[in-house]
Amino acid sequence: NPILSPFLLYQTEHAGKAYQNPILRIESGSRFTASLDNALSEPTIIHWHGLHTPASMDGHPASTIAPGGRYEYDFMVRNRGGTYWYHTHAHGLTAKQAYNGLASFFLVDDDDQRRLAKALDLQLGVTDLPVVIQDKQFDAQGKLRYQPNSQESMMGWLGDIVLANLTPNAVQTVTPRSYRLRLLNGSNARIYRLAFVTGKKQLNFAVVGTDGGLIERPETVAEAFLAPGERLDVLFDVGQVKPGMDIFLKSLAFDPMENEEAAGSMKGMGGMGTSSSRLDMGVEFNILKLVVAAGERIPATLPATLSQINAIRTEGATQRKIELSLENMRFLINGRTFVMDEIAFDVKRGAVEVWSISNPKLGMPHPMHLHGFSFQVVERLNSPVQVSASAQSGKGRTAGDLGWKDTVLVWPGETVRIAIDF
Repeated sequence: NPILSPFLLYQTEHAGKAYQNPILRIESGSRFTASLDNALSEPTIIHWHGLHTPASMDGHPASTIAPGGRYEYDFMVRNRGGTYWYHTHAHGLTAKQAYNGLASFFLVDDDDQRRLAKALDLQLGVTDLPVVIQDKQFDAQGKLRYQPNSQESMMGWLGDIVLANLTPNAVQTVTPRSYRLRLLNGSNARIYRLAFVTGKKQLNFAVVGTDGGLIERPETVAEAFLAPGERLDVLFDVGQVKPGMDIFLKSLAFDPMENEEAAGSMKGMGGMGTSSSRLDMGVEFNILKLVVAAGERIPATLPATLSQINAIRTEGATQRKIELSLENMRFLINGRTFVMDEIAFDVKRGAVEVWSISNPKLGMPHPMHLHGFSFQVVERLNSPVQVSASAQSGKGRTAGDLGWKDTVLVWPGETVRIAIDF
């Protein structure tokens, strides 16, 4: 039965056609203009996740507009080519509004992107597939359900139906050639451990890009973690299996490392409840079924070089410690909670800083996202074995840590060092 669930939508018109949650596509260096009209019954705003914009164009919660309000966006797209996205960032309403549908892709093109598309004969929407992975809960009438209890408000809302591009039990017919999948974790809280599997066999795939576009060279892996907000750009050669077989893009089982300290912080809060999801964090499930149809076998020759990444020079950089904690049902950074008009620390324009983001007492893995700037992961320290086992790029970094990033997952007990050039 079709699920008739009222989603919240971004709606626009282009060339006489109406589009819902459109994938926006623009050339690097171009000017982007848009008017956001708020036809909701509550405040909202759009954040351009990963884009380097002036503060007034970022869609920060401070820019939230009231029902009936309008916000004018006008900025130059200065990012390199890559898979970015846009989503609501309304103050106090982000989780609920994004869960209900206010998000989509913002794709930036440049010469590097075109070179890759030409080398592998990739066509957007045919062999180059943007895929947003989300988990939702539906009630008996098939309506979207979002009713977090105290614990879920803190630890995040988990769905129990996994959707690929808003489709449950999603199926894509493919032929024996290479496909590019631009994978976005658009979930509220769920982390995915991605792998391509046929039968019981894991198949290799190549990571070619992360949050901020293509990395220097393809990195062959068998699995990769993807946290909320992160993107992973992969090339997968369907020709590894014979026509007539099925391949599943799965999330493999892993240790979610949750509640170790958080449960202690929440004791005595009363009326906590547990997660209402029937799908625990860290269990194995299918995301997308690839049905391999007969077709010409087009062998993939991956380009040796995808792009150039100039490493940020960190000699003499300012070192900054950022520590995550949870106390009295509040998430804290360096012991402080978010206050809208308070500046927690000052950064000099043009400075290079190295941030050591540590997670000693949160009791859960947590993604960290930086607005306005991309960064480079320098090092992972004290990572859990399930992460360090797939490190292959030196200093504990995984393929998903390479290139330019705007979102990075920090596991309990771990420290992730990132370099930022302001």
